[in-house]
Amino acid sequence: MASFLWSVRRKALDIFGADAFSWLDRSYAVDWAVACTAWIIAWFIKDIPPFQREFDPHDPVISHQHHKNTIGGNMNLMVAVLLPCAVVIVVGTSRLSAMEIHHGLLGLWSSSGFNELITECLKNRVGMLRPDFLTRCKWSDELQACTGKAQDMHEGRRSFPSGHSSTAFAGMAFLSLFLAGLTHSWCFSQVSPARSLSSTRLGRLFITLLPIAYATWVAVSRLEDYRHHKEDVIVGSLLGISTATTCYLIYWPNPFTLTQQTRANRHASRARIVYGQETGTRQDYDYELAGVGHAGEPV
Repeated sequence: MASFLWSVRRKALDIFGADAFSWLDRSYAVDWAVACTAWIIAWFIKDIPPFQREFDPHDPVISHQHHKNTIGGNMNLMVAVLLPCAVVIVVGTSRLSAMEIHHGLLGLWSSSGFNELITECLKNRVGMLRPDFLTRCKWSDELQACTGKAQDMHEGRRSFPSGHSSTAFAGMAFLSLFLAGLTHSWCFSQVSPARSLSSTRLGRLFITLLPIAYATWVAVSRLEDYRHHKEDVIVGSLLGISTATTCYLIYWPNPFTLTQQTRANRHASRARIVYGQETGTRQDYDYELAGVGHAGEPV
């Protein structure tokens, strides 16, 4: 086992360079553990019975017919996680940067994990009824109770927020941010090189918005399938965007602004060194709010 790990280490050093892992710190192991714990707790909460909200068996808001999902939950999760992972690995490998691969995967895994945890907690504590709940319930006037399958009714009480929407946006908003940092397409004040097809402003912007288009399609499909109310989809989408933005900015510079390091490399931003000693180049990895430059520039 030790010899295998040693050979893997040697191979990685041959590919990425002798100092490719100089940024590595044991604190990253804690970050991975926290993100994995969020996933585990989320999957545990998913099977806990949700809050039993009272309802009117003649309420038209929850009496829609049950429809098949336009996109299944497992398929949506795979697309929202695996596709960004593949992009991060391909980009990081092409730039021979182990740190960018690591930071991209950790940020994405954290974004999706925290999103799943918050979504599952809200679903269980709110207990909002889905638009097709009465179809799942199969209300009996004689028994004055639901006669449907327990699993169907369990899922019928977990409408708020939309898990499909939050999952799609947690992965795809992260991918959009990653592509925006890669192309500088959201740095609207930057002057692009003339007579270059690769520097087209609208072309790069279009590419970065493609993941958002997918996530939006998923969110709208939840309304078309009568699986969620509009407030479920709106809150789920905002939740996914929030976790993606937060986790991205932990490990990467703000895609709306240019640091000194990204100004030197006009084609792509680099991942931030999160743990380590303060150095004279530390500001190269700082991120700022849009439109706010470095404080304390040398005079």
